[in-house]
Amino acid sequence: MNLEEISNLIQIRQYVSESVNNYGIDKSVIPELNGMVILLDKLIIEKLMTDEFKQYINFADKAKAVAEVARRNNIKSGLKY
Repeated sequence: MNLEEISNLIQIRQYVSESVNNYGIDKSVIPELNGMVILLDKLIIEKLMTDEFKQYINFADKAKAVAEVARRNNIKSGLKY
């Protein structure tokens, strides 16, 4: 797993997303940029859903982590675990 690659993709996605709201960008390009955001989201999610990434973040213990977050934030309900 390459965290730098994931980080770079997220930065590129952020740039493309911000470019949609940039008045200096030609309006004819906006639909293409919106399509790129969707494709970048798909690519990022695919990388985050790999077993290697889930192992890296210790995804197997998600119920324990959710309970810990709820306890630390004093959340009484709303989080499923």
